[in-house]
Amino acid sequence: MARGHWLDPLARKVLQAVGELPPDPPNQGANPSPAPVKPSVPSWVIDVNRATAEHWRQLPGCSEEMIDLLLRLQRGGVQFSQADDLFQLLDLPAQKAEDWRPHLIFHWYGDAPPLPEATNLDLNGASAQELEQSLHWPEQRLTLFLKERIRRPFHNLADLQERLCLPPETVEQLLGKVRFGDRRPGPSLPPRH
Repeated sequence: MARGHWLDPLARKVLQAVGELPPDPPNQGANPSPAPVKPSVPSWVIDVNRATAEHWRQLPGCSEEMIDLLLRLQRGGVQFSQADDLFQLLDLPAQKAEDWRPHLIFHWYGDAPPLPEATNLDLNGASAQELEQSLHWPEQRLTLFLKERIRRPFHNLADLQERLCLPPETVEQLLGKVRFGDRRPGPSLPPRH
């Protein structure tokens, strides 16, 4: 039976690393367990809520239209708290979303992010009653929304924020909860009694 080296294990490893001692022989007769597979760490990441156009361009398939939308929302103070909200906003295909996911980090700047709710309201197609019940907006904001929607349907969250002068907190509450599918305006708000 071969004896181990008389040095303590740490000193032996240091001397092996610098080439002063040969490596330990493989453990014969034993079944070595396979080394655990480490998840690959991306070589670069993007802080979604502080990313520049150059950062976004690093992502495969990130179009200039997507970059423009994201930067407009960022300038408006809107932040994302999770990847799925970003993917839904950009309508990313599943494979592209999975390609992007390891490169995205979501640091929240300021107070805690809003908690997501599971709704998907079509802002261009919902009736005035659906909007009133779902959004809980003041009457003046809802009236302005409906007038703007009749004038021209909303294209995305940045368009909505800019045309209605919405504060970032209001837009953040809509992330992952709304869509802009139907381009036809819905019925107008009924008069209040």
